[in-house]
Amino acid sequence: MTNPPTYPQPAVELAGFVEDYLYGCEPAAGCGVCAALAKELAGARAAGVYSKAYDAAAEIRNHPHPRPRDGN
Repeated sequence: MTNPPTYPQPAVELAGFVEDYLYGCEPAAGCGVCAALAKELAGARAAGVYSKAYDAAAEIRNHPHPRPRDGN
């Protein structure tokens, strides 16, 4: 009879997928609000305050900007 481990296995690394999903955003060029939020995002990630970093990334993604019109 074997003795199966009674402890959790090591964590699975998802090769940056989760970080890209949570914090991936592109600030709009020339937008002061997006620039300030990007600075806040970088500072929060560097400090390890991931809930604040996620909030800043979500605000960047959701910040309204006019959509460019096509030639028609």
